[in-house]
Amino acid sequence: MENQWLATARSLENETLRLYRHLHRYPEVAHEEQGTHRFLRSTLTEYGIPYEAPRDNVTVAILRGARPGAVVGLRCDTDALPVQEETGLPFSSLHPGRMHACGHDAHMAIGLTAARMLRDRLPDLHGTVKVIFQPAEEGEAGADDVIETGLADDVDVFFAIHLWSPYASGTLHIGPVTVSAAVDMFTITLKGAGGHGATPEKCADVIPAGAALVQSLQTVVARRVSPLAPAVLTVGSFHAGTVGNIIADQAVLRGTLRALDEETRSLIEQEMEAITHSVAAAYRCRAEIQNRRVSDVVRNDARAAALARQCALELTDETLVQPQRAMMIGDDFANYGRIAPTCYAQVGIADESKGTHYPHHSGKFRVDEKVLPVSAAWMASFAFRAGAEWRSEGKKEAAP
Repeated sequence: MENQWLATARSLENETLRLYRHLHRYPEVAHEEQGTHRFLRSTLTEYGIPYEAPRDNVTVAILRGARPGAVVGLRCDTDALPVQEETGLPFSSLHPGRMHACGHDAHMAIGLTAARMLRDRLPDLHGTVKVIFQPAEEGEAGADDVIETGLADDVDVFFAIHLWSPYASGTLHIGPVTVSAAVDMFTITLKGAGGHGATPEKCADVIPAGAALVQSLQTVVARRVSPLAPAVLTVGSFHAGTVGNIIADQAVLRGTLRALDEETRSLIEQEMEAITHSVAAAYRCRAEIQNRRVSDVVRNDARAAALARQCALELTDETLVQPQRAMMIGDDFANYGRIAPTCYAQVGIADESKGTHYPHHSGKFRVDEKVLPVSAAWMASFAFRAGAEWRSEGKKEAAP
């Protein structure tokens, strides 16, 4: 007999697809998701679900059950990326240079469907479920924006689902593991002395300084960090100069560093600082570094992961419920761990025959729509069960 949550989600599949495809057509990047949230709120109103809207890009649906229980937070991220879509889908992005290339459009559709299913079970629901539609997950501190509103302060356990192209479509991944890395985003500004390309001796050229710095920064992980401590440092952007016969006086490098433990993270930060100033000085330039700690390590709480796994086993074949492995991705979902235990699940979408195997953040990234019902059912069933079972052991201490 098919699980009740999954049967309900499948009955709502056409509506979930409508939501997903609409959101895909109208992507908005971090901190600009006002239109997205207007759509979310109009949909919640249509469904008769109350919500709080403390900011124009923060929306929290609130479902209060008739029975006492825990407060469960379901996180759904809302921002798109500055990527030009190349999928050729009939519902491709209508905003040039903007695309939902990470699945957040699907996450919102899943969250709305889960909220609708829970709405119909309010007489049996223990506690309260808060569906948090969070802005600016893509390295832009959106979780902190939500936390600052205070609307998550009473949550006892947080749950999130991320559709994931490294995993085969239809597989559900959960475990008591470290899922993703701590993330820093940095900007390095090199300042020199510009001038005519014919008189380099009178200048301090930031372009060779920047090129040398990019090369030198690669040695931080390769030669300063133990090979047993996973880490990565990437310079993804390098901008300097205007035309070919002018020596630039300023260069801006932007990048990210990631690590799976705090000791390695701090070491990389220190080494990056030292190398940057040393290389700049060697080229008679000055350096300024702005490093922003975006998110901590995502670690699944063991009890929450066990509960999520039980729900998954009731939704699909046992062979499709699989473990997770640590990756150097990042997600500011980790920051909710300052309030309560967190659980971050992943649903595979990779199916080469459908073209859903392309990596996240690619212009060819696509979601396998067949996983939307099981994802919504997983989210709703976790919230329903956690509301009844979680508080029995009391609220956990927030992660440090």
